[in-house]
Amino acid sequence: MSDSRKLVSNTAIYFGANILNAAIPFFLLPILTRVLSPADYGTIAMFGICLSIISAFTGLSVHGAIGVRYFQLNKEELAEYVVTCMGILVVSTTTIFLITLALRPWLAPITGLPMDWLLVAVVVSGFQFLGNIRLSLWQVAGEAKKYGAFQVTQSLLNAGGSLVLILLVGMAWEGRVLAQSIAIALFGVIGLFWLWKDGLLRKPVVWRAHCRDALKFGIPLIPHVIGGLLIVATDRLIIVKLLDVGQAGLYMVALQFGQVIGLVTESFNKVYAPWLMKNLASKEEIPRSRIVGFSYLYMVFLLVMATTFGLLAPWVMSFVVGHEFKASSELVIYIAIGFAFGGCYYMVTNYVFFENKNSILALITLITGLINIPLMYFLVERNGLVGAAQAFMLTQCFSFVGTWWLSNKVHPMPWFNFKA
Repeated sequence: MSDSRKLVSNTAIYFGANILNAAIPFFLLPILTRVLSPADYGTIAMFGICLSIISAFTGLSVHGAIGVRYFQLNKEELAEYVVTCMGILVVSTTTIFLITLALRPWLAPITGLPMDWLLVAVVVSGFQFLGNIRLSLWQVAGEAKKYGAFQVTQSLLNAGGSLVLILLVGMAWEGRVLAQSIAIALFGVIGLFWLWKDGLLRKPVVWRAHCRDALKFGIPLIPHVIGGLLIVATDRLIIVKLLDVGQAGLYMVALQFGQVIGLVTESFNKVYAPWLMKNLASKEEIPRSRIVGFSYLYMVFLLVMATTFGLLAPWVMSFVVGHEFKASSELVIYIAIGFAFGGCYYMVTNYVFFENKNSILALITLITGLINIPLMYFLVERNGLVGAAQAFMLTQCFSFVGTWWLSNKVHPMPWFNFKA
């Protein structure tokens, strides 16, 4: 199969898997929005935020280094590298667990979650890391079918468990969170077994060198991850503070709708990023003007699609969600356009990763995340829940523009040579 045909084929597989992956919780909305309250949805959203924040520190983002080293190490060396990264995971997860335990009197009131669930989030984040290693290696190897099957099956277990625990057992938000935790933990174990089965686990001989290399890649990304979390998680914290947890539940439902655009961008980037890295590393002449031209067309396509989707959202949501959640429909257009800017960001950030300028990218993302806090606060105070969606859109735009500027500095491309 030619490179172009494989690119199209794998993109279709990733997109289909992502659509199924998102459609599963999406189809739960008509059920869950009729049996759970906006406050329940808000608590579920807070657990997701806590899990994301903790995941920035458990494993120290070194799973990304595994995907990069895949092209540079032989299989035996890669297997040693994977085990070294797992050692980093064990140490970092244990440390975060003990810190969370020590800070429990302060963390529980801030997050609004019971202490037990915060500790569950720490453990679950470790299992999530194992699953991410397996997915990362499948992605760089072009194993789109395995990647998609793993993701979709995990989501099916998550959704099925949620329905059983909420509808049959009679649990509220706890049922959704427990089902999510069980699914992530189980598939973390399955991912670990699959790594062993494929011969990708081997006792490291030069573990110190591998450890230094992985940490050199991962630690500079922590500010990047934190900045990203400030962009995507601060909104719910501010909504809870200025409005209430029920409004955070409405916002979460709007995010789930707008994330359809995010599915398109993530699906394409999972195939486009390895293809671009491979071609940038090739000694053959690359038609850079053609890459740039395609990038521009793709960005315009995303923005048009997001705007159309946002305009249609109120009509669609009138049939899908419960009556208490219909007010969230007016937020979707801003959130969808925000996710479109996120897709534009993907088209420029890969050049930064290729040049290994992670620390500068982390600084830009962190600054953007810090800007998001007062912007979100101001717009929520001024426009209520709609202001949160507007701040999300603007922050995603700032992130894209800043990263675009950086990418052209570290790896110049003919972005402004319109004649070419």
